[in-house]
Amino acid sequence: MNKYLKDIFNHLDGVAMSPLYEILDQNKDSIIAHNAKEGVFYSKDSNSNFNEGYCSIIAKILQGQNILNHKEKNSGSKIFYNISDYGLKIFDKNHSYVGFRDYYKQSLKLIQGKISLNDEKYCSSFSKVASTYQKITKFNKDEMSLVSKHIEGAIIAPILVYYKYTKPNASININNFNNKIFDFLKSIEFINSKSVTDKGEYLLSKAYAYGVTESYIKTFIHIEDLAQNKIKGIANKIDNNNNEYHVNRALNVWGSGHSHTTYFKHIDNYVIDIFNQPLENQPIGVADMGCGDGALLHHLNELIKTHTLRGKHLESHPLFLIGADFNQAALNETNKMFSNTSNKPMTVLADISKPDEYAKKVKKMYSLDISDFLNVRSFLDHNRRYESSNQKLAINRYSFKNKTNNAFCWRGKRINSQSIQTNLVDHFKKWKKYISKYGLLALELHSIKIEDIAKNIGKAPVTAYIATHGFSDQFIIEYNVYTECINKAGLSLNEAYEKTFPNNEIKMISINLIS
Repeated sequence: MNKYLKDIFNHLDGVAMSPLYEILDQNKDSIIAHNAKEGVFYSKDSNSNFNEGYCSIIAKILQGQNILNHKEKNSGSKIFYNISDYGLKIFDKNHSYVGFRDYYKQSLKLIQGKISLNDEKYCSSFSKVASTYQKITKFNKDEMSLVSKHIEGAIIAPILVYYKYTKPNASININNFNNKIFDFLKSIEFINSKSVTDKGEYLLSKAYAYGVTESYIKTFIHIEDLAQNKIKGIANKIDNNNNEYHVNRALNVWGSGHSHTTYFKHIDNYVIDIFNQPLENQPIGVADMGCGDGALLHHLNELIKTHTLRGKHLESHPLFLIGADFNQAALNETNKMFSNTSNKPMTVLADISKPDEYAKKVKKMYSLDISDFLNVRSFLDHNRRYESSNQKLAINRYSFKNKTNNAFCWRGKRINSQSIQTNLVDHFKKWKKYISKYGLLALELHSIKIEDIAKNIGKAPVTAYIATHGFSDQFIIEYNVYTECINKAGLSLNEAYEKTFPNNEIKMISINLIS
């Protein structure tokens, strides 16, 4: 493992944690009782100033970072947690966390290319968070080292994205940096007096990983609004250009496309195996739900054409391609991706939560059945709609051996684990008749148990993923819970096509052929 990889994982967690430090610091009396081991965290009263759903997500994040202990206590409408000794030190009266919300607002403009690194307002906001970093690092380095790394990550992340995504052709001239920026980058050994250091070059080479988390910067700006019931969810908002508000989708696609290369290599092996079977046993093509910019579909088309038995018989057995997405802009990008390719995909505007409508569209538009395709999708099932109108009805429908201990919210309402798991079973049941014949090759993101997050800080950026997905009403669950839900839906997993990452102990990413 590269010696800076742990820094990167802590940096990514820090992008999520830093605004939380600020919010909790500013609300010590109402959220965390200052210098009290047992304090009111939030209230379940309907007229409370705090949203139960989003505050429960904050609580899980803090438990995963060892700031709150894991046992929840109820007293009437109030939720109590034991604050750890570490948590008390973090929010000691000598520590103050200021400037992150404003810095994120200016960083948003930086990433969008609306301002430069030397913009006056950006530099002013940078100065405040850099000052917070300096003050924190002056205290006991062992006790506050993780907090320092978190803040370091929150500050450096937009700069890395700026140089590799916003201005990829710009050279880094350290002599042009504002003094505050120069001093900070030098203090974290990103640069020396003359040039970018080895650490700096390594972080820049991994800027795409920061891009995935930074793509949710608007969501992080609104965490306080979500927690204090000022807005009832952010994932359903659109901006003035009719684009998703909560996420910079283009940045997310750029970052995830680079990040997912390792996983796609394993998918390649599976797809080659499937399309090397006898021709009469093969699916008629590949249908990618949530195709994004079409990169995966384009890649699979080339892979099948050049590395499989099917590729040698395309005249007699043409390969049909379907690119489906909820976003018309994504379908436009998919068509652009195939502009120089002879085998064009059929594109369909469709919702992963509504497979029947998707199937009807494909049948009507192209006279094809999606059940005759190898269905593929990457990191999408957790972004389905929550459709159960009554959580009480979910209690007795299925009995689960494994229960997720993550927290979930949908449009401002807390959703319990039983309901989330029931919803996932129902979701896969809707897909069953379309994927039973040739299967669904699914790449999915998972959480791990909160206590395991606390034991593995710096080994994987789980906190960052729980925050980005939790605050945007997405449902990532533990791998064993996910597989049980698939089985409850009457589907099975082909063990020959199963793979988890980064290892068997921390299962954050999975690949499965479901049928």
